[in-house]
Amino acid sequence: MDSPRKIIKRKVVVGKNVNNMKIIITEDQKNTIMNSGDWEEVSGKLIKTFYFKDYKEVMTFVNEVMKISNKQNHHPDITVHYDNVKLSITDHDKGKVSDKCHKFVNEVNKIK
Repeated sequence: MDSPRKIIKRKVVVGKNVNNMKIIITEDQKNTIMNSGDWEEVSGKLIKTFYFKDYKEVMTFVNEVMKISNKQNHHPDITVHYDNVKLSITDHDKGKVSDKCHKFVNEVNKIK
């Protein structure tokens, strides 16, 4: 069994409930919550930021996105940070979001 010290290191305090008690979740649970939101459509682009625990996870995700984009021949703008990745996709031929963009987004959402 893990010692209390190890458990605390893997937990993240995300707020307090109505009884003023700390709400503690794992890093993986936090990332699942942060990544569960829908893509936003802004200025003719679909945009979403994905959150990870470290740079290794970020780069694994980016490599999976690359495989999808090469297969579909539809490439997003990618902004990479230590613990998050921002994707932005548009159909340059149409100058707006198209079915091609939605197909890309659906495949990216399947990445685990």
